[in-house]
Amino acid sequence: MSLTGGPRIGGDVSMLAVSRKPLERLAVVTLRMSSTTMEDIRALTTEGHDRAQREAFTLDLANAHGSGVFEMSTCNRVVYAGLCDDVAQLKATVEKVSGVALTDVVEFTAEEAWEHLVMVASGLDAFVLGELQVLGQVRSAIEHHRQSRHADAELLGVLEHVVWASRLVRKHLGFTKTTASMLNLATLSLDAMMAKGGLSGCVVLGSGDMGRKAVEALLERNVPVTVVSRNPERAQDRFGPDGSKITFMDFEAWSDSPPVAPLIISTMRVATPVYGAKRRFPTAEPLTVMDFSWPPSIDPEGLHPSQTLQGMNHWIQQAHGLNEAVDRPALLAEARQELSRIHGLLETRLASAGQSDFRSFVHHTFAKLAAGWVASPLNAPPNTPELEAFGRELATWLCKAHGTIVLDDVRERVQTTARPLSASMLERIEDDVIQVIGDLHDHLPPSEVRT
Repeated sequence: MSLTGGPRIGGDVSMLAVSRKPLERLAVVTLRMSSTTMEDIRALTTEGHDRAQREAFTLDLANAHGSGVFEMSTCNRVVYAGLCDDVAQLKATVEKVSGVALTDVVEFTAEEAWEHLVMVASGLDAFVLGELQVLGQVRSAIEHHRQSRHADAELLGVLEHVVWASRLVRKHLGFTKTTASMLNLATLSLDAMMAKGGLSGCVVLGSGDMGRKAVEALLERNVPVTVVSRNPERAQDRFGPDGSKITFMDFEAWSDSPPVAPLIISTMRVATPVYGAKRRFPTAEPLTVMDFSWPPSIDPEGLHPSQTLQGMNHWIQQAHGLNEAVDRPALLAEARQELSRIHGLLETRLASAGQSDFRSFVHHTFAKLAAGWVASPLNAPPNTPELEAFGRELATWLCKAHGTIVLDDVRERVQTTARPLSASMLERIEDDVIQVIGDLHDHLPPSEVRT
């Protein structure tokens, strides 16, 4: 409620209660990878996007939804979260922006949505490849949205508490290992190949983080390595002293004259496959291709008959095989019991965070008001310290008053101050406070609303 421009009247200024708290309005749609959903995930994932492309996509989501939408892609799923009255609204938003019909998504609302996000972030949702890295991906996604101009502050607050709960769950379970990570699986496969007669060489496509880790593992096993990169000079610089042990070439040279090697490791970050039916692999020699890119950088149709592709499906199957001994039902039951305990703490934490945000907002607002008072011609002779102190005093009083303010109390509070301020300045302060007080109460956290 704003009193701007209206007559000065007595009575209460009360915020109309937001009927549902952020947690109650939380909606999540998630699409897990399977043989039937892989094409949809390829179309939806932003893993191969650069920052500008991802920013444009999430901005389109926010505009279509009416407020910020959280989006996160991993090698195993895509997840969307938003605050809305009906999860169908979030689903329709994603379908509209992406052009993908979400026929196989799973939908969650309110507490179940929050619990699902905790299970995803803690690595308990799928027990498949890379799950230990998901919490870091969630935190990175939150930071991406926080830095964007379309972030929803209330949604980010709920997501921060997803990270908090995920850490507690993992600590309680001693949850430091689920399935093997992508790097561990690659290392196991390398060792198996070495045991069968060694490796005469390996070509690594890409020089990003995963590419450098692959090269490090290969050099540790004394395997000759060729790195193919868009900018070989820059790639060599990334490897530091190890760069002298590696052969570097660009993709044009690789296409014209590919070195003979029994193993190709692809770590390229791309939105669509580089090699497929229209562009075959530049060599027809017998070899194994380990594709660690997501989305995939190599389509099976891009290989020749004597070549074997080990893509994401292969690594997921390998990961499941390594975890047959894990008693998943028992672990999940214990995790959900811990989540029930944590949930009892959640409302208190959310309310506390909301109150803290409100206090910060009020003090920031009154600091701006005080700056206006200081700059006013009415501030003569100058009394800057008293005006700044009075702004802080009024902000503290308003925070303690919470949900209802009686305007006569505002006037009395201003006019009876013992601070040496002129009558005209006090009149200006009174008008300013009454003008902004309704807008301030529109920012009250739901737990502080009084009807």
